[in-house]
Amino acid sequence: MAYLNQIDKIYSQTLLKLAVDNGQVLDEITQIEEVFANSKELTHLIQNPTINTKHKIEILDEIFKDKINPEIYKFLIVLVEKNRINRLKQIVESFKINYYEENNIKNVIIISAIELNEEMKKNITAKLENKLNKKVMPQWETDKDIIAGLIFKLGDTVIDTSLRHKLENLNKIMK
Repeated sequence: MAYLNQIDKIYSQTLLKLAVDNGQVLDEITQIEEVFANSKELTHLIQNPTINTKHKIEILDEIFKDKINPEIYKFLIVLVEKNRINRLKQIVESFKINYYEENNIKNVIIISAIELNEEMKKNITAKLENKLNKKVMPQWETDKDIIAGLIFKLGDTVIDTSLRHKLENLNKIMK
């Protein structure tokens, strides 16, 4: 996670308060983050100190006004007015961590050797939720080099049930 300053934390707490009142905050703020991530031109324009605030707000009006929750839109405008829009990524990152913790949700990266079908994904997710006693937000990846099995990444914890890992362990024992 990127460095968070105290101001980032204050803004992320504001988003968290909005999320309590409106369950769509997570989806909408994630969409906004993706819009900025996918448009380097927009990011550069909105973060450019030589462009006046009024013009930046006009740009945000075109893209977001009447398309997202008015409270989230106001939040974006405040970030622009306070010259904090360049910290959006860090603020959203902090918000998501707090939101997931507050709502008993765990992000899990699940790596398989092959693309799994929806039924398999549902079964794995259900078992993880049961085991962790949390709602799981899976992020699915494939890596043919693991041969078979799964690798679970839960924050700093990695659970490796892959065949590659088992073969490496066996190789260590045999030496």
